[in-house]
Amino acid sequence: MTVSGGFAGVNKEVILRGDGTVRTADRGESAVRRTTAAQFTKLRTLLGDPALDDVPSFTMNMGAADLFQYTLRFDGRTVMTDRSTEEPALDRLIDALEKWLPQN
Repeated sequence: MTVSGGFAGVNKEVILRGDGTVRTADRGESAVRRTTAAQFTKLRTLLGDPALDDVPSFTMNMGAADLFQYTLRFDGRTVMTDRSTEEPALDRLIDALEKWLPQN
């Protein structure tokens, strides 16, 4: 997942790897951390939610300013959203992945 935009020009990334590690990047700085078995299971469960199949590939409010844009790649798909449209399965996944992003 890549998070970009907003007033401050954010550009952060989080990648969940199959070995249970999470790679994060923010402004050229990167880090790799290991998930616990429970955290990895939760993330994999969220990624496997069948409701994600019904999420549109693009949900952006083109008239809104300063919203973060989220680009997620999973199951051979790319989904772009600014979270202006409620998509519960996608929102749960974004919330879980955001917890791994560096906080500034």
